[in-house]
Order: sequence, then structure tokens, then C-alpha cells
Amino acid sequence: MRPFAAVAAMVIAAASTAGAQPITLHGSGTTNPSKYFWQVMELFRERSRMQLHMTYRAIGSSSGQFEFVGEDNDFAPFNDFGSGDIPMTKTNYDAVKAAGHDMVHIPFATSAIAIFHSVPASAHGGSAIKLTGCVLAKIFSRQIKTWDDAEIVALNPGLSVPANTNIKVVHRVLGSSSTSGTTEYLEGVCPESWSLGSGSTITWPDDTFTAEGSGGMASFIQENEYAIGYLDAGHGHSLKFQEVALRNKDGLSLVSAQADIGAAADGTTFPAADADWSAVNLYDKPGATTWPITVFSYFYVRKDLSTMHPHTAALLKAFLTFSWSEEGKSLLGDFDFTPLPDSMVTFNENTVIGMMWPAG
Repeated sequence: MRPFAAVAAMVIAAASTAGAQPITLHGSGTTNPSKYFWQVMELFRERSRMQLHMTYRAIGSSSGQFEFVGEDNDFAPFNDFGSGDIPMTKTNYDAVKAAGHDMVHIPFATSAIAIFHSVPASAHGGSAIKLTGCVLAKIFSRQIKTWDDAEIVALNPGLSVPANTNIKVVHRVLGSSSTSGTTEYLEGVCPESWSLGSGSTITWPDDTFTAEGSGGMASFIQENEYAIGYLDAGHGHSLKFQEVALRNKDGLSLVSAQADIGAAADGTTFPAADADWSAVNLYDKPGATTWPITVFSYFYVRKDLSTMHPHTAALLKAFLTFSWSEEGKSLLGDFDFTPLPDSMVTFNENTVIGMMWPAG
């Protein structure tokens, strides 16, 4: 039996009485795994004997959390699941709890937020431009404004750019897990050079540039020489962008493609699945090949789904567990995500078992 077949069997069994009505499943949140989600949904539709209507709207982690919390809907979620590359904020988690509900975090992959630039290759000989966390903090906060600044040249003695070439810093304009990951990393690794705070949205200097969504960030870097910005690594790699070699905690400079992305999770302890995860992060962990800005990608799911339609609940369970099936893990790799270690798979399996599902 193919790995998918074992996972999908629960959908077919639950849907045997569904008749002609399609089984629906709707999610929303971070843009980073959206292509992976859409591919999985297409596989489900192709292989199911039942009619499935599955959607995922890539609206950003913050908007996905807003829709999952459902504060404007008497705390009933607008989606069947949310997704983000950051944990639920403490404010949102506390709001869900105060409304009498429990939620669980289900990590399904690790991935890298990488720093990409558009300095012409002729200016650096095709070698990766090296930066430390503190120099990056100064660039993003506009304390360093030109590519020939002494601190950049000291790290890259072969860099040759026109004098006083402006660094075009581009950032996401709406709530974004990539913004959260980047700013939390900078705040933690170099607080003396980063005073802009952290979170999915911050107030950036006036002489920076804005981009909407990962697509807007990618377009800006493509269309503007001497730009620098942050993007999920898989997206940047797919476009063959030039990546900054960032110095990790062990003092080694590397690009994300050289790193062991899953290593940041090694030895990290996690709270219970239904607890507050807002303090969990994988930034600047030790290890020679560890990437400094590593994130979990999460599903946000209500713990008590006993009132969810049984067919939707069965489809949701299949969708969640597919991500740590052998086929799901292989597909994650196709999109530059790193599958979970076995210990986290066991953690997730126990989480799913502990959730309340519809009878039958």
C-alpha cells in the first residue's frame, strides 16, 4: 500500500455516507508552505474516491492567527486550521483560553529564513557576501547605509562596488512570520545594534522599501540592484537569488543551502502541545552547520473538534498526519523544508491522539 493510501483510508471510510456532497477543508495562514499545502491538497483530490473541496489561503501568519482565533466571530475560527512559521502569540493564545477553548501547536517541518541580495556578481566575484548578525542589524536599521561601508568591506575584502552605493533594504509591509523570525533573531543576537523591536510588524526606518507578501519581496529583489531582504530560503533558492553567508553561533559563515536546517531543533525542549508556545524559538542555536534563523512551521488546531463535521474532521486528521508520513516527508524536501525528527513525530502523534474528535 502506498503511504498515501494508509493516510487517506480514514477519509474514505468517514466519507462513505457523504453521498454527492463534497467534503470540505479550509485553512489559512503563512505563505511559506503554501505551495506544499496546495500540492498535498491536489494529491488528496486526485486519489480520493470522494469529492473533496480543500482550500488554503496564503495570507500571512498574523492573518492566519487572526482567523483561527475568531475574536470577531465569538471566538469561533474562520478556518478549519491555521498555519504559521511562528507560535501563536501569547495575546492570541490567552484570548482563546479566556474564551473557554483549548488549542494545540503541531509543528510539521523546520525551515530557514534566509537573507538574499541583488549585488551584481561581478562586484563580489561570485562568492557569497558574508555578514554577522550585528552588521545585518545595522544594515536593516539603516545605521549602515552603503555597500562599501567599512564594516561590510572588513568581512568581504574582495567586494568592489561604486562608492556610496545605497543599500536598498526591503521588508514586508503586513504581518509576516518572516518579519517576526528575522527581527526576533536580530534582537536576540545583537541587542546593542537593534532597537526597532521584534514581531510580525515593526516600525521600519523611513528610507526603507516595502513589499507585500513573499512574492512582493521576491519581485523587489529581482527588479532592484543592490537590494537586500529576507525570504523563506526555498522561495529564494527557487529563483536562484544570491544569498548572504550569515555567521552562526559557532562563528562559521554559511548560506542556508550548506546548513543542517533540522539541527536547530536538536536538544530543544518543548511545552505540552496545548500550552503556550509563544516563547519557543530556534534562533541562533549552537552547532557548526546550524542555520541562525531557523523556524518551525506549525498547524494551529482547536483541541476539541468533537462538534466538527465528522467528514471534515477525518479529512483534517489525514491532512495533518500526511506531513509526517514517508510520502509527506519526501514532498516537504521538494519544497526546501526539513522533515521533523522522529521525536517530534512521536510528539505530534500523541497530540493527535489526545485531541477530541467527533464520535464515529
